[in-house]
Amino acid sequence: MKIYISADMEGISGVAANMQLKKESEYQRFRRLMTADVNAAIKGAFAGGATEVVVCDGHGNMSNILIEELDPRAQLISGNNRVMCQMEGIDDSFAGVFFVGYHGREGGSERGVINHTLSGQCCRDSHQWAACR
Repeated sequence: MKIYISADMEGISGVAANMQLKKESEYQRFRRLMTADVNAAIKGAFAGGATEVVVCDGHGNMSNILIEELDPRAQLISGNNRVMCQMEGIDDSFAGVFFVGYHGREGGSERGVINHTLSGQCCRDSHQWAACR
């Protein structure tokens, strides 16, 4: 069973404010916490019967997960040269998808942490608008 994990940072354990995600603040700390949360999902996927796990780093420049700390059983998609943004590499060969560290949509919940909608940059740079919605 093949599992796809898409990870963002705003919903990672401990993140409560945009300032924490800025490079001059606690960003390095939250990279480690993001990697740990993703590792927990990988562990759960394999415990649940996965035979293959693909992780897609989906926050900001899409190169936040610490490769050297990532569970070696998983394959990582990293870097921001993508058409499918946070879902690069997804296809019908996957039995399931885990969303780790995601945030609520802009205006979607008054109790959400760092609510916002996907950056338009992906859609502006892509020839496949529908893929980014």
